[in-house]
Amino acid sequence: MAATDDSFHLYSYFASSCCQRVIIAAHLKSIPLTFTFLDLATDAHLAAPYRDSLNPSRTVPTLVVTHGHDHKTTIIRQSLAILEYLEERLPSPSPLLPGSPEQRALVRDLVGIIVVDVAPPTNSRITQRVRDIRGERDDQREFARACFTDGLRAYEALLAGTAGTAGTAAAGAFSVGEAVTMADVCLVPTVDQALMYEMDISFVPRVKRLYESLKALPAFQAADWRRQPDTPEKYRV
Repeated sequence: MAATDDSFHLYSYFASSCCQRVIIAAHLKSIPLTFTFLDLATDAHLAAPYRDSLNPSRTVPTLVVTHGHDHKTTIIRQSLAILEYLEERLPSPSPLLPGSPEQRALVRDLVGIIVVDVAPPTNSRITQRVRDIRGERDDQREFARACFTDGLRAYEALLAGTAGTAGTAAAGAFSVGEAVTMADVCLVPTVDQALMYEMDISFVPRVKRLYESLKALPAFQAADWRRQPDTPEKYRV
């Protein structure tokens, strides 16, 4: 268990890649989470109590940290901000940022590809709006696939460009260095989302090998969207 008296409560949804990032990091850092599950399919995240008191963006995740020494709360509403907070508060075990400024910059470059370039346009709120323009499901699918393709190709290019350089993993087991970083924590849920769209990711072989290697690790297995308490039975593995 992480060395803190604080408690960590996550508002989550099984199919959210952003929630999955936080759950992976919590497992890596041995942070026990309690949950409130919001069913986005029934618009639970749009309800006034959640919107008004916790998250005006009406999104997940939201992390509520209750501090053990005074019982005050800290509320964090964006997954990347949550990851940075957990890293600053509890850098060990499993630090998610490497030691050198150069490696940290590379991790943040890779994280940016996922959380800035790929995740926002492939969010269901955006893809549904694309679908609504003409009422065509194929528009939604092709738009999302194009966004995943562009982002994963950029990620692949950075992996290829840094392969064999100092501080990178020669075997491709991790995005940067010899341990899981924030880049890996962000990449895997996004690849999961791409696979939901029935994409073949063989066009990015380094990313594919990296994804398969990471998915074998306990923290990534525990955070798999198909294994969450609120995952519907038809999706469970």
